[in-house]
Amino acid sequence: MIEILGVNSGQEYEAAVHLRKQILKLWPDLAQSKDDIVKIFVGFKMYGYKFQDIDIIVVGSFATPRSFDAEMKFYPSEGEPFIPKGASIRNFALLIEEKSHNALGVRFEGRTATVKYRNKKDGECVTEKAFKQMFEFKKYLRDRNGGNIFVQELVLFSGLKEAQLPPRPHNFIASDTSFERLLNTLGQTSSPVRSGPFANLNFGATEVFRKILDPNFALFDVLEPTPLDRKRMDLIAKQALPDDWVEDMGEKQILLKGRGGVGKTVILLQMAYRAYQFEEKRSLVLTFNKALVADLRRSMALLGVPRAVETGGIGIETAHGFFGRLMMALGIIEGYADFLERYGEHKQALLAYLDSGAVSRDDIDKLIRDQADQFGWDNVLVDEGQDWPSDEIAILRKIYGLESLVISDGVDQLVRGTVADWSTGVGKALLRKRRLTRCMRMKANLAAFVSDMATNLGIDDWVLEPNTDAAGGRIIIVDGDLSSQPERLKEWCDEAEALKNAPVDLLACVPPSLVGTVRDCLCKPAREFVSLGHRVWDGTSRDVREHFATSRDQLRFVQYDSCRGLEGWTVINYGLDELWDYKYAQWVNEGHQVDDLYTSVEDLAKLHASRWVMIPLTRAIDTLVINIGAQQSFVRDALLKVAKARPDIIDWIGFEDAAAF
Repeated sequence: MIEILGVNSGQEYEAAVHLRKQILKLWPDLAQSKDDIVKIFVGFKMYGYKFQDIDIIVVGSFATPRSFDAEMKFYPSEGEPFIPKGASIRNFALLIEEKSHNALGVRFEGRTATVKYRNKKDGECVTEKAFKQMFEFKKYLRDRNGGNIFVQELVLFSGLKEAQLPPRPHNFIASDTSFERLLNTLGQTSSPVRSGPFANLNFGATEVFRKILDPNFALFDVLEPTPLDRKRMDLIAKQALPDDWVEDMGEKQILLKGRGGVGKTVILLQMAYRAYQFEEKRSLVLTFNKALVADLRRSMALLGVPRAVETGGIGIETAHGFFGRLMMALGIIEGYADFLERYGEHKQALLAYLDSGAVSRDDIDKLIRDQADQFGWDNVLVDEGQDWPSDEIAILRKIYGLESLVISDGVDQLVRGTVADWSTGVGKALLRKRRLTRCMRMKANLAAFVSDMATNLGIDDWVLEPNTDAAGGRIIIVDGDLSSQPERLKEWCDEAEALKNAPVDLLACVPPSLVGTVRDCLCKPAREFVSLGHRVWDGTSRDVREHFATSRDQLRFVQYDSCRGLEGWTVINYGLDELWDYKYAQWVNEGHQVDDLYTSVEDLAKLHASRWVMIPLTRAIDTLVINIGAQQSFVRDALLKVAKARPDIIDWIGFEDAAAF
C-alpha cells in the first residue's frame, strides 16, 4: 500500500504525486500490497517546535526487504566504500525539503546548496535547514513515543535535472531522479550495512516502523475538514474583505473594535491570508489563549497555509511564548526557569534595553535576519488587544513599528484586567479605526437572546446588531448536574451530525470545579463522555492545549478562562452560574480600590462577572446550551427574565422546567 496524506494541492503535493509514481515504477506490486506500507505526508506540521513546517515526510516499511540495483559506490557504516552487486531496503524514513528554483536560483558549494529569494539578500542555506528539520522531526517523533529511528534528509530540486546537480555523493535529488537513483543516494548517505558483496539499508527496528505506520498512531492523523470547517476556510480565503482594509497593512496601525460574535478573529485571519496570497508576506497572529492558538492552527493546517520565510505565510503564537523567545534571543533571559513568575520583570528589562539603546536597531535587524523563521514578520496581528499591557505594546512597536500592527479590540471582554490604549502616541494619519457591530457568528435568535441577557445582567452598553440573514438558533437551559448526563452530549452531537456537522464542531466550556486535579486527567464531563465510548479533545489539560484536535470525532472541552475567541455549532456551558460566582469572588479578592461615591466594589465585581459570562454566551453559532445549579443565583434570575420574554426560542429542562417560566 502506498498513500499520500496531508495537503492535497500546491507544488509539494505535486512533488509527492511524482514521487509516488516513481516508487510504483520500481515496485508496481506495492500499490496492492497489504504487508508493505509507504506513507507520504505533505505539508507536515510540528507546532511548538523550532521548525514547524516540513514539506514532505516519507515513511516505508516492508515485510521482507525489497531489492534494487546498485549503480553507485556505497558508503557503509563500517569499512571502505564499494559498489555492491545488489542492495535491499527493509524500511526508511525521509524528510524532503522541496525547492522549485531553476539553475539561476541555486548555488552549489560542495555538498551545500543555497537558494535565492527576492526578500532575502543572502539567500537560504537549504542544506542546513533540512538538516535541522531532521533533528526536530526526530524529537517530535520521540515526544509522541514513536521511538528512535534514523531519518535521512533530502533536498528535492523540482526545477533541476540530475545533470545539473553536482557530482555525488550528496543528498540532492532532481525532477528526473528515479526512485532507484534515490535509493542509491541513500546508499551513499545513510550508512548501509555491508553483507559480503551486498548492501542492506535499515533505518530502525521493524516494530518501531510498524507502530509509526499504524493507523491508530497519531503521527499521521489526517485532518478531515467538516462542513463547518469548510465554511470557515471559505470565509478566511474569500476576497470579500474591502481592498483598502488590506492596503492599510504596513502603512497604518489598524484597530478593529467590536463585541464578541462580530467576527474580529476571522477578519484578522482574512487580512493575514490576503497578505500571504497576493504579496507573499508573513503575518504573526498573537494571543494569550493556548486553546485558541490550537484552534487557529487547525484552520491554517486545513487551508495548507505555511509560515515559511521564503514564500510567506501565517504563524500563530501565544504572547508569552513569543516574548519569551524574543527575550532569550536578545540575551534578557538565559532560560525559562520561573519565567512566568518573573514575566513582568523580564518585560521591563527588555523595554529598558530597547529604550536605552543597549539593544540597538542594528541588533534587532540582525536578529530578524538571522532568525527569520522566528522573528521575520511583515505584519503582527494582535487578537483581543484590549487586554494588552502598555509594556507589551511598546515592545511590539519598537521591534516591528506601529504601521505593521493590526489589533482586534474586544471592547469590554477583558481577561487580564487592564484596558489597553493602542492610540496613544499614534497620529491620526497613522491610525485606522474600524468599528464592527453586526453579529457574524450567532444566528438571529441567539443574538437577540444574548442582548437580553446583557440587559438583565446589568450591562447597559451592549450593542450588537443581529444578522438577519442567519435566521433561527435555539437556547437550551439545563437545571442541575449536567456533567453526570453524558447521554445529553450524545444527543446534541447526533443532532449536529444530522445537519452534516461533526463532534469537533461542538464546544463544551467548564468551570474550574469540573477540571481534573491530576495532570493530563480529563475534566469530569469529558471523562463521562469517554466512558460511553466517545472521543474528546480536552483542552483543560495543559499538554493537550499545545496541539489541535486532529479527528472529526473529538468533542472539544475547554475551561471558561480559555474559551474566548473559540466557537462551535453547539456550545455547552457547564455551571454558568459557577463562572459568575468565580469571577465575582476573583474581582473582590484582587483588592481593587474604588473612589467613586456612586459605585462600590460589589457593584464593579457584579459588572466584571457579568461581562465575563457574556464571553461563553457569544461562542455558539446555532445552539446554545446553558447549565446552572438548582440554587437561586444572579444568573438564574437573568435567565428566567429572558425565558419569560422569549419562550418560543428557549427550552428549559429540569427543576420542574423552571415552573414553565
